[in-house]
Amino acid sequence: MDAGRDLPADSARVGVLLVNTGSPDAPTEAAVRAYLSEFLMDDMIRPLPKPLWRLVLNHAILPRRAPVSASRYRSIWEDGSPLVNGCRRLAAAVEREAAARFGAGRVAVRAGMMYGLPSLAASLSELRAQGCERVLVAPLYPQTARSTTGAALQALRAAQDKAGWHPPLATVEGYGDDGGWQRAIADTVRAAGFDARRDCLLLSFHAVPLADVRRGDTYPEQVDRSVAGIVRELGAPEGAWARAFQSRFEDGRKWTGPFATAAVEKVARDGTRNLVVCCPGFSIDCLETRYDVEQVLRAAFFRNRPGAPDDAFAYVPCLGASAAHARALLNVMAPALGLR
Repeated sequence: MDAGRDLPADSARVGVLLVNTGSPDAPTEAAVRAYLSEFLMDDMIRPLPKPLWRLVLNHAILPRRAPVSASRYRSIWEDGSPLVNGCRRLAAAVEREAAARFGAGRVAVRAGMMYGLPSLAASLSELRAQGCERVLVAPLYPQTARSTTGAALQALRAAQDKAGWHPPLATVEGYGDDGGWQRAIADTVRAAGFDARRDCLLLSFHAVPLADVRRGDTYPEQVDRSVAGIVRELGAPEGAWARAFQSRFEDGRKWTGPFATAAVEKVARDGTRNLVVCCPGFSIDCLETRYDVEQVLRAAFFRNRPGAPDDAFAYVPCLGASAAHARALLNVMAPALGLR
């Protein structure tokens, strides 16, 4: 975990900005197209030079992907985006935890999205209006990658310029090695009923392009350390768990593997175990968990294990806005907050 530089210790109110990727404003084709266009044109994400990629995106990818993605979003939409709503609830939970630990009114917490609403600039402006004089930025990616934490910190700099506010700033980058976070993940797996004597646990993480890894991205090594800590907390022996990657973008590049679909199919075909799926790299449930796991991976499991009981496949929800998540995050952020 890299906490960046600490904020100066004083009595001024501290702002905490929880950063996540974002979501379309609505589960409609137009809103999804606008969101994907902003997301996929990010310099930290696009795989080709900007003019060429814009041509490919507008004429080959978005016309095909936007309607499909809109349909998927509609299948999980509940009074708004699950990701945005979950991030806002988590911000409120962290603020309550900070009040209990440091005193009421000393920390204000907001969620901001790299793409879509609430924007990072708007959330920064809210923190300024709340009287914050310094800000701790926490991208909600337990394992850092160029396409997640790297993109978030680049977007933050642009958001500061847009908001016209450059307060003293500190960052918390990656916390997948933190023991408290690992215990919180393990506790959710236990609560889902995982039994290493009977079940197989699949820990599924978002894939990243291998080109980023070749350029020095240490994401796969961070994933391995997170997995080691979680299975150690669970006391799960070799053979009772597997690690895989999901949600790769079909753009012609090679991505980190093995892929989750293949792992699910293998467990299903061996016919000897129930499968419990957990996605520790995602802080808040979103399309990649609510659809890719709960619908696509679930269907793949039962296709390869016909006649299996419904409870043979279980998905472990993300930590979300739970008190355990708020405590774990605040423990990671506390050294950099400059509060006593």
